[in-house]
Amino acid sequence: MLRSAPGTPSIITLRHRYGHDPIRYPIKGVYYALSKRSLWSIVFRVACVGCTLSVIILIVLLATALKPQAELISSNLEWWAWLIAVFLVLLESAICAALLMWVSQSKAQTKLFVATMRLEGLWREDMVPQSFLKDLNLIKKAFLVRIITLPIQIIPFVGGAIYSAINATFTGWDYMDRYFDAIKLPTKLQREEIFGADKSDCSALCYTSTYDTDNEYARFGFMVGFLEAIPLVGSVFFPLTNAVAAALFACDIEKSGGLVCLRERVGSSSAATS
Repeated sequence: MLRSAPGTPSIITLRHRYGHDPIRYPIKGVYYALSKRSLWSIVFRVACVGCTLSVIILIVLLATALKPQAELISSNLEWWAWLIAVFLVLLESAICAALLMWVSQSKAQTKLFVATMRLEGLWREDMVPQSFLKDLNLIKKAFLVRIITLPIQIIPFVGGAIYSAINATFTGWDYMDRYFDAIKLPTKLQREEIFGADKSDCSALCYTSTYDTDNEYARFGFMVGFLEAIPLVGSVFFPLTNAVAAALFACDIEKSGGLVCLRERVGSSSAATS
C-alpha cells in the first residue's frame, strides 16, 4: 500500500525549486543539441550508427527467426502465430540493438553532459565526469520494477506513457546521477534530494511522494522515459539528447545556488554553530 513518507520536506509542496519546470528539459535538450555543432555532431554520429544497426538486426531476425518462431507457436502457421512471432522478433531485435549500442551510447551521453555544462560555463574544475564503469552500469535504479513493467511498452505511445509514469522518479535519478557524481554527492544526500528523506529504493516504491506530480525528478524522468519509449527512434536518438537535458537541469541547479539538500545542510550547520 502506498503511503506518505513521514517528515517528507518541501519537495512535494514547492514547485520548480530551481527556476523551471523539469518536464520541459528533455524538449529543450533536443533544440539545444541541434543548435550546437559540437553537440549535434556527436548525437547524429551515434544515432545514425544506432539506426543502421537496428535496421540490420531487424532484417536479419525477420529473415532467419520469424518463421521458425511462428512454427514453434503453431505448427499449422495460423495467422495469430505469425502475429505473435512478429512481436517476438521486434522485442528480440530491440534487445539485441540495445545491448550492442550500450557502450558507445553511454560514453557519448557522458561526453554530451560534460560538453553542455562547459558550453554554459558551469562545469567547475573540481567536478568529475562519470566513470566509464558507471556508464556501463546495466543495473539501474528500481531495476526489478523496470523489468516487470518493460512489456507494457509493446503498446505504442500509451504503453510508453504508462511505463514512464511508473518509473519516472528513478529514471530522472539515473540521468541526474551524472551531476550527482560530478559534485561527489553521497548516496544518502541523493535520496534526500530525490525522495525528501533517506529511504531505500525498495521502501521508496511504496511512498506516494515518489510518484507525486510535483516531484521535480519524477516530472523530468517521465518526459525522458516517454521520449525514449517512442518506437524506432526513441531508444536511439533521445537517450543522447536527454543527457543534454540533464546537463541543462544541472546548470539551473548550479545557477540557483546548488542542491536544496546541500543548502539545508549548510543552513543547519550554521545555525548549530551560531
